[in-house]
Amino acid sequence: MLTYLPDELRSLAVCRPPARPVRKRLFTLHLWKPARRRRPRALPTDGHRADLDPVVSTKQSADRGLSLGWLNVQSLRNKTVTVEKTITEQPLDVLSLTETWHIDSSDASLRLATPEGYAVVDVPRQSGRQGGGVAIIYRKHLRCSILPMPSCSTMEIIAVQLTTSGGPVIIVNIYRPGSERPTGLFFDELAAVLETFVLNPCPVVVGGDLNVHVQDDIDVYARRFNDLIASFDMSQHVRGPTHRAGHTLDLVLTFSALQLQSVTVDPAGALSDHALVICRLPVVDHSSTVVERIVRSWRTVDRDEICRLLKNSDLCRPVDADCDVSKMFDTYESVLRNVADNLAPPHTVRRCFKRLAPWFDSECCALRRSCRRLE
Repeated sequence: MLTYLPDELRSLAVCRPPARPVRKRLFTLHLWKPARRRRPRALPTDGHRADLDPVVSTKQSADRGLSLGWLNVQSLRNKTVTVEKTITEQPLDVLSLTETWHIDSSDASLRLATPEGYAVVDVPRQSGRQGGGVAIIYRKHLRCSILPMPSCSTMEIIAVQLTTSGGPVIIVNIYRPGSERPTGLFFDELAAVLETFVLNPCPVVVGGDLNVHVQDDIDVYARRFNDLIASFDMSQHVRGPTHRAGHTLDLVLTFSALQLQSVTVDPAGALSDHALVICRLPVVDHSSTVVERIVRSWRTVDRDEICRLLKNSDLCRPVDADCDVSKMFDTYESVLRNVADNLAPPHTVRRCFKRLAPWFDSECCALRRSCRRLE
């Protein structure tokens, strides 16, 4: 049997996971298991290993929730040290920045503001426009993929999907220039963005500096904005001013089914004219329900063979007049069980019941079943 020392195992570390055939082989040989099943087995007092029943976990995940930050930084170039320190001292799992003022993804300010163990994705500011630029700094262990967004001319936007221990989470960072009044096109583009996430089953958090004075109940743009998010059954979680002038401009939106924890607004003016908004997104481990069943492959059974075995069994022989009824039932059960075990031996199958997407109805299920039958 091969053995490795800890240092030897670390020397085998690579940046990318092994190829898919290798991973499948590892799982087949039970050399590797998912994290939720990678737990020690209990040893009973008789010294034999005990089999563990499938466990369904609905506890808080190892992440215990994501700490999300939102900040209009108003030029990242002269605040790289401050931003890095803010991320590590809070600490934040994700920080969404607006008005970074960077013009290229290779800008040194992005690299300098990203602490060790973090990565950054960005959208540079549009050419010819002052201000602008959005970025998201996140922990490296949260696998990230950038999501395609509808083309928008009235705002800058970046959306990412982060994979946590409890499943994927979508973060959308938006910046709308405050030098321009909200137009009908802006509300149309914002509606198109929100429509892309309506049917998404994973948590979606939309935030950033939208420059809409939502604190003003008589503001026509604020009323239209509130009507728009209400039509998508969304909630706005930031309370209180987020700008030095007393306006609530930096917002955090979620669909009503998702509740954020401990939304805090730091005083504006510490990092920029805008406040740092921090919220906590609860992450629940939605582990699949694993059910084991004992089944028989009846479709492969030859019916003629069943008839032959039954004709040669005690069921088809004459019965004595004084035969006990209980004995007849026992004979019936034993003969049929022996025939079933001979032609269709029982075997165990495992089925995982995962969360259902809201769009996956009975019609979709029937179409998928028909497609698999044709395969």
